[in-house]
Amino acid sequence: MKKLIISLLISGAAILTQNTMAADLDTDMWALAKNYKAFHKSENTSDALKSLDAMKFAANDAKQSVPNKLKSLAKDDVQVVGYQAGLDALIAEIDKTATLVQANQLDQAKNEAKNLLTIRDENHKKFK
Repeated sequence: MKKLIISLLISGAAILTQNTMAADLDTDMWALAKNYKAFHKSENTSDALKSLDAMKFAANDAKQSVPNKLKSLAKDDVQVVGYQAGLDALIAEIDKTATLVQANQLDQAKNEAKNLLTIRDENHKKFK
């Protein structure tokens, strides 16, 4: 009985550790969409930066996964590299938008953030 309890505790700890390390790709994409909407609804720099930070975290986390369409490919395959490049472009655009927010140009930042949708749409066509 003790061995069973110990093995269950170890298994549970391993599962929790794995879940806190990286979210699955669907969760990351959901977080990106949710925080994009929150960013556009934000009325101050603090809320805007909070949403952008969450988006950047989700985009970086998404780099740890690949879409189902690419799972059978090697990490150095052209398509996988293209997927990673799409996320890098998304992260760069998030950083560019955050720079505008930090300069107290929230309206301009919201306009710039429309490029995030363009990047999303282009990459969804390729990899979804």
